[in-house]
Amino acid sequence: MPLISRLMIKLSLLYLLCGVTLGALMLINKAWLISPLLWFVLPIHIEFLIFGWIIQFTLGVAYWILPRFLKSKGRGNEKMARMMVFFLNAGILLVAFSGYGLGSSFALTGRIFETLAVVLFISLHWKRVVTYNPG
Repeated sequence: MPLISRLMIKLSLLYLLCGVTLGALMLINKAWLISPLLWFVLPIHIEFLIFGWIIQFTLGVAYWILPRFLKSKGRGNEKMARMMVFFLNAGILLVAFSGYGLGSSFALTGRIFETLAVVLFISLHWKRVVTYNPG
């Protein structure tokens, strides 16, 4: 398994742990009031579980499982793949914490980073998949 895939899967499991912990705290807070302010972590909980865990895990496994180039047996530009991981995680963190005094421009920047990560993912894999096209 390539380093990029391992990194993305490990990060996604870290986001899963953080997201489930926040969700458990909010659930416990419904039964026994810990703090009414605990509900302010709901956007972080959602961002961590949807983008941090599900999307990142899916992209990490897809990076590993999609076919390699036929001639070079490589997966493409590794610098671009590292940029994809950076932009995705920077975007997740910017969006998750944008509601806590950072402003809406941070949320927009975070979404742009997440979109850029997906565009990088597609550009990394497009030529890999097309090389297997017999037509």
